[in-house]
Amino acid sequence: MNVKGAATRLPTSRKAATMLLACTLLCTSGNAFAQTAVTTPLPNAVPSRDGTPPGTPTAETEANTAQTTAPAPAPQLWRPSNNPGDAIFEQQDEAGQPYAEAENPYEPTVDGGENPQIATQPGQTPGIRLGTFLLRPSISQTINTEKQTNTGGPSRRNYLTTGIRGTLTSDWSRHALTVTGDGAWERNFGSDKDGEEPRARLEADLRLDLGEETTANLTAGYEFSREDTTDPNALTGASVQGGEHRFTAGASIERDFGKLRGLAALDLSRTVYTDAKGLNGQPISLSDRDQKAANLRGRIGYELSPALIPFLELNAGTTKYDRRLDNSGYARSSNSYGAKIGTEVDLGEKTRGEAAIGYLRKQYDDDRLAAIGALTLDGELNWSPQRGTNVNLGLRTMIEDFAGGPQGGWISYRLDAGLTHELRSNLVARLTGQVVHRTFPSSDIENAVEYTAGAGLTWGLNRYLDLTADVSYQWTPVYDSSELRFGAGLVLKR
Repeated sequence: MNVKGAATRLPTSRKAATMLLACTLLCTSGNAFAQTAVTTPLPNAVPSRDGTPPGTPTAETEANTAQTTAPAPAPQLWRPSNNPGDAIFEQQDEAGQPYAEAENPYEPTVDGGENPQIATQPGQTPGIRLGTFLLRPSISQTINTEKQTNTGGPSRRNYLTTGIRGTLTSDWSRHALTVTGDGAWERNFGSDKDGEEPRARLEADLRLDLGEETTANLTAGYEFSREDTTDPNALTGASVQGGEHRFTAGASIERDFGKLRGLAALDLSRTVYTDAKGLNGQPISLSDRDQKAANLRGRIGYELSPALIPFLELNAGTTKYDRRLDNSGYARSSNSYGAKIGTEVDLGEKTRGEAAIGYLRKQYDDDRLAAIGALTLDGELNWSPQRGTNVNLGLRTMIEDFAGGPQGGWISYRLDAGLTHELRSNLVARLTGQVVHRTFPSSDIENAVEYTAGAGLTWGLNRYLDLTADVSYQWTPVYDSSELRFGAGLVLKR
């Protein structure tokens, strides 16, 4: 009986041993393949949910390290840590990490390029998508008070200002279109409308990428403003100054020829004046000042280095009034010529700008109006000394025409300065300044200097709503004129 039982169990034992050996071989081979997959992670892999960084060997993979040599894991961009003494590394957005297969690939545009979403800065609204354009509109409502002092005595008014602003940008793989606009409408408390100054501005810029070394720009614009009481052409016997409609258009082309850079541009403008309002309520026509102008300029620069490009610029322009003679009997149409030499500076995002010095001459059609020549100083500077702080400087020289009388015009030097600083992520402070120096070479009028200073705060209550406060002061000593303004309000953005 015993011999028979042993003979019966022998085949069963052999089968069990065979299955055990096969399982051992299969398990070993599976571990080897698993080790190879683990030790070749995707670049910039995202950490696992349990806090274990990608590529960290487990107990199972360490047992097979002797069998398979793993390549060095990719450097980690972020590592979690519970130790307060460890350095904090910035975690990159997981949506920007590469994967083997994109879950939501970009859809091609009509011209074959990609159509990625435009990234938004902190505090910036996402905007409204309009096909291949992105619109970011805003509307503001402020309550203001203004106090003026001049030779006619002090005056004060309280008023509301409703403003609208918008930016439309294209999202194309090639070329770019940017449209910006803003406007403001003032309403005094009460029935008195004196001092109300509506204004509007609209600009469009189409950039055409004609090649790797050639770029063209087409521009168009419109602007409306009321003439300032401190302007030399302001009417002393008017309760409301005249309005100025200004239409502009331009075209330019820029090309690089190795170290040389060339630019040619044509600028056109049309200015129309509305009637002023006299003290007796009667309209005062300013149509004799309506004019059109054209200016042609060319620039050639040489690249000493990517950060320094000296240049030479020549320009010629003409101004034609609709009427050959103005109301005082003078022909004010003119031609102008100028040249300047300067340099462009580009030190990256921190500092860029240009500065130039030159000469500008304006010759009037009427021989009784003396020609005007001026030393020109022009430039601009954009400087960011640290993140969240921006400094802007601008300098411009112009020759402007008198509206009537035996004087031809005057020379205006204008310096603008601005400083913005992020006090906190949702609190931005602003400082502004402006100096305008006017000289009158063909007249006995005393030179005039106008100073303007301003400060403001913007508090972002949330992404779509801001609280603003601004104060400004303008002083013109030669006219014994000053103006103090203060305003506060809300800005709704989308």
